[in-house]
Amino acid sequence: MILLTASGTGGHIYPAIAVAQALEGQSVYFMIDRGRVSQKILDHYDFPYIDFSFSRKGIICYLVSFFRTLLFFKKHDVKKVLSFGGYVTVPVVLAAWLLRKNIVLFEQNTIPGRANRFLARFSNTVCIAFEESQTYFKRSTILGGNPVRKKYLTDTVMDEILAMPWKQGRRCFVFGGSQGAHYINRFIQSHYEWFEVQSTVLIHVMGNSAYQKLYGDEPMVVVEDESKQVKRVVLPYILDMKRVYDWADCVISRAGATTVAELIEYQKKALLVPYPYAADNHQFYNASAYVRLGLGMMVRQVELTKTVLKEFFEYEISTDETEQDANKGWMTLLD
Repeated sequence: MILLTASGTGGHIYPAIAVAQALEGQSVYFMIDRGRVSQKILDHYDFPYIDFSFSRKGIICYLVSFFRTLLFFKKHDVKKVLSFGGYVTVPVVLAAWLLRKNIVLFEQNTIPGRANRFLARFSNTVCIAFEESQTYFKRSTILGGNPVRKKYLTDTVMDEILAMPWKQGRRCFVFGGSQGAHYINRFIQSHYEWFEVQSTVLIHVMGNSAYQKLYGDEPMVVVEDESKQVKRVVLPYILDMKRVYDWADCVISRAGATTVAELIEYQKKALLVPYPYAADNHQFYNASAYVRLGLGMMVRQVELTKTVLKEFFEYEISTDETEQDANKGWMTLLD
């Protein structure tokens, strides 16, 4: 059995799911924290998991999770532990280290998280997505990239959206990650008419919380022009990201590690708006690495304007395929 552990947001759990998919045919199990976005995401999949009631400031939670993990190891023949960051992974990795399990850490961001920086000394291998991360780890690392899912969940919402009679024009996908982005939502909403003038149609994913405050339980909001052609769809969430990337000519989003990895995988021109309060400002550095690849632009949210959007629409991407090919190295760690 291979044990995967991840905490918190989609940025942690989606790479873990991608690896689990790559391990098809092998026995896998997840350890996650209860009540977080990661659990809601994993519930859509068929992978078995244990969830911990966890608080990073509560020492009792660490101890309970540590002993529950030890008990799991005693009952199951775990060959390898793959850890994808977040505080819930700390007791899991420490228990694995105590029992001399093979431990691989995956670091998705340019600036490694505190949990991974601490746990690196207990691991056998650290897999990084960006070269910039190397300086934060004393042991050797592998530049393996950030795993991206190859299989997405069936999404009837996308079936409906793609079948709509869309108005001709530039197609722009706007979203803020697994938890939405208040600042981006507010800016885009206040400029809906401006996008129309720019001949740009939108799919705007707001995040569940923000969407429900405005539209309640309505599954999506479809806005048409006078000829009944769709110029905008607003909705809370999309499961099948590949098809919406395929639909879009360009993307406006936050700069979470999974988002950046997917944009690189699907070669999408993007305007990245880093979340300024992310730990260690890691989204800024994720976005900087993305811009260096020649795939898009970055702007601080307080500097997001119509002028910046016009510059972005005119931007021409230029890619370095050799650098992007490094994103497949993580698969060598699954043997």
